[in-house]
Amino acid sequence: MEYKTLIKKTDIKLIKYQININLLFFYKYKIFGKFSIIILLLNLIIYFVFKLNYSKENYIFKTKNHNNYIIRLINNFIITCKKGKLINHYQMKNYSLTPKITGLIIVYNSQNSILSSIRSIQNQNMSDIEIIIIDDFSTDNTLQIISILQKSDKRIKIIKNNKNKGSLYSRSIGALNAKGKYIMALDSDDLFINQNIFNICYKEAEINNLDILEFSGFQLKNPILKLNNKFPKIALYLRNKQNNLTLKQPQLFNSLYLKNGSKIKRLTDAYIWGKCIRTKLYHKALNTLGEHIYTSYFNYGEDRIVNFIFFKIANSFKFIEEYGIIYYYNPLSVCNSFKKEIIAHDELINLLYIYNFTKNTSDLEIIVYELKHRWNKTISPGLNNENKNNAKHLIKLLLISKNIKKKEKKKLNKYLEEINLK
Repeated sequence: MEYKTLIKKTDIKLIKYQININLLFFYKYKIFGKFSIIILLLNLIIYFVFKLNYSKENYIFKTKNHNNYIIRLINNFIITCKKGKLINHYQMKNYSLTPKITGLIIVYNSQNSILSSIRSIQNQNMSDIEIIIIDDFSTDNTLQIISILQKSDKRIKIIKNNKNKGSLYSRSIGALNAKGKYIMALDSDDLFINQNIFNICYKEAEINNLDILEFSGFQLKNPILKLNNKFPKIALYLRNKQNNLTLKQPQLFNSLYLKNGSKIKRLTDAYIWGKCIRTKLYHKALNTLGEHIYTSYFNYGEDRIVNFIFFKIANSFKFIEEYGIIYYYNPLSVCNSFKKEIIAHDELINLLYIYNFTKNTSDLEIIVYELKHRWNKTISPGLNNENKNNAKHLIKLLLISKNIKKKEKKKLNKYLEEINLK
């Protein structure tokens, strides 16, 4: 696809704004008149130069590595997918029984966003892919939309849940049915934003024999992307990361949680999105968890336990500075509209599961870190009777451990006191 570069009008607006400020400055403070006139003339020259350059059709920066150039390409691809346009129709006919990558999407009442999410996979430059969509018992028109798309693209496979079973179950079932060598997951209101991200990830993973490959993206908290040709302010949401090293065990696990003396700092997001994961590793992780866990009903923070196992059993990991995905934080989505008691329940059960894989090890510090990180925000507000019992159980398990420092145990005891007062 040839990208038609969008005209960036924001720079011109900024220069106009600066000119107005200078005029005001000149009017109010006449003693600096000569200085203001010089600045004004310089701004006018810059303004007309910018206007001349941006009036050219298909204007691009000289270097393709320029950040603004990359964002323009991303923006054009986003607009294409958001409008539901399909690129490279011929690729849908080149279906392979042994796809290179499986795109995995869970849907639940996603009729307003699912088309753009699917298009962001269909529009990839890689044709040897499959798209597995797990419908978690939608009650709107989501299933009808997917079924229509499936008729024209044999790469799309639909798995229907006979009742609402939650994200953990749905994504796990999708992964177990994946035939691709690697899995790249996507939420139904998100989309891949780089037309070549599947190719980039596959080549990088193959060359370096990687189990986990992470790439960068944008995380949006507001629906700022509009269906027009204006340059959106998505640059503000860039997730900048420095690590670009291929890691091997035993240092691998520290890429998820960096232990620096008495402090623990999370380096890698504990999400499924933004990663290319070897399918065999995914299957091994699910077997490690056990069917009784991955078939549990979970919707909130369900990928934390899976990611924890990924990084415990993987042999290699790499982060690449490629922008590949938009993760849209929707405060009105199903996960974020749960009652506080449900959120607290899922958080605590998640941490209890992680405890079972870390007991009698120094990794228990991670659970204390996560508990502290989530206590005031999501756990304490939702402490009903069941959640109180789970919280007490988890804290008591941590208190008897020799791997938890005294300072941390004091904090845990305060949580116990808080629970008893409620």
